[in-house]
Amino acid sequence: MTDDFLKLVGSRILSELNDLKRTPEACATEVGMDAGKLNSILSGDCKKEETYELINKIGLSYPIDVSDLHLIEDDCKNGVRIMREEESKETSRIFDRKDKTGERTDYYDYRDTAMSKLSGFKPEWIKELRYVENSDPNNLDVAYNNGHFMHQMTFFIGPVNFYYEVNGKRYCEEMNTGDSNYITPFWPHSFTNRSKEDEALIIAVTFGGDISRAQKEFYALGERAIEGFTLDYRNHNKAVSQLIKQHMDNERISLESLRDLDGTIDDRILDENQDKSFEDLQKIANVLNIEISDLMIPDYKPNEEVVVVKRKDEEEGYFYPNAENKNYRLHPLARSSKMPFMKGFEIEVLSKEKNLENGFYNSLHTYVYNYGDSDLDFSWIHNGETFNDILRKGDSMYIQPFIRHAFSNNGEENGRIATLGISGAINLSTQKELSYLPSGERVANETKKWFD
Repeated sequence: MTDDFLKLVGSRILSELNDLKRTPEACATEVGMDAGKLNSILSGDCKKEETYELINKIGLSYPIDVSDLHLIEDDCKNGVRIMREEESKETSRIFDRKDKTGERTDYYDYRDTAMSKLSGFKPEWIKELRYVENSDPNNLDVAYNNGHFMHQMTFFIGPVNFYYEVNGKRYCEEMNTGDSNYITPFWPHSFTNRSKEDEALIIAVTFGGDISRAQKEFYALGERAIEGFTLDYRNHNKAVSQLIKQHMDNERISLESLRDLDGTIDDRILDENQDKSFEDLQKIANVLNIEISDLMIPDYKPNEEVVVVKRKDEEEGYFYPNAENKNYRLHPLARSSKMPFMKGFEIEVLSKEKNLENGFYNSLHTYVYNYGDSDLDFSWIHNGETFNDILRKGDSMYIQPFIRHAFSNNGEENGRIATLGISGAINLSTQKELSYLPSGERVANETKKWFD
């Protein structure tokens, strides 16, 4: 644990004391700590054990979620974290599942790939060990899972059969290298190998969305919160009515009082079978002092419960940065409108030279897996300094947001990577709120008491 990290934790504690309206001296008295020692902790001039001693005392003294004071320590080196194929192999664990005879036989070989404490994804290299002779979704040799809490985007390598179940009906898709899917949490699914000769692999990138970051609160509040916050997303008019009613309850206003404030509001706004016009929603938003977007629910798209994308042609996709400068050929992977910041690509690295000026740069946490036949040169910029490394075949990597990076392929074989970018806890809502502030810098580095 570095001195810089202890300074960050001290800054975060000061921010919490400001929120609690406690000066360091007042806090020292209430938690039973010498004021000089407490101030040293706030400045980071202390031992790690002293910092956590103060955090524990604060947790016992005030009604706060003390885990918020346990900051994530950056586990990357200059903004990236690379996992070599050899390291991945060391994490191998084979799980068995029942076959059609009821016997448990090897089903998957799981291996970790690059992860970081800073990102929400948990990507796995998975080899399909169960061979099947057909693509029947009800094949008794196919062992479906129970679904899981994480969103999943899958990249396919080799002859993989993908199975999934939605609303009690089972499906099977024959997938090949370059194909991809998106699976909504909790839908059962499975994967098998349909070839006796060829290896079948998937890169399963599972990740938590906004609900994952709110999970602590759901666990604390229990079923009441799940029931209260869940909208009937698959019934659009009902979901909008529920959301309007929620905002009315929060504003402590009845339908009658709402219409007293604006008599032109349709008295059927809470009718779950009634369409709501844009004009009506705008009127309601004005009375409730919210944005109209706070009352809008996307239309339900049943085809997005599970999304399957098959790459039909090698020449599909587009060149980056453009057709005149063909540094890369990009093939977009599975997309879902309900996950607007899930951006996956299969990327063919065409350039022999690393060109950072025309490299990649985005706001997402990015995962990269080199599945091609060539080692790739990788360059990136972190805090104004340029770094270089090699991403070998079978290596994987995590890249922090806002890190400009580029790849080049000096080998004779094709250079191909699969990538997925996702948002973190700093989502669009957080970004908007941050942008409202007159002094955003203090959000991540509080240096002042709230008064002099």
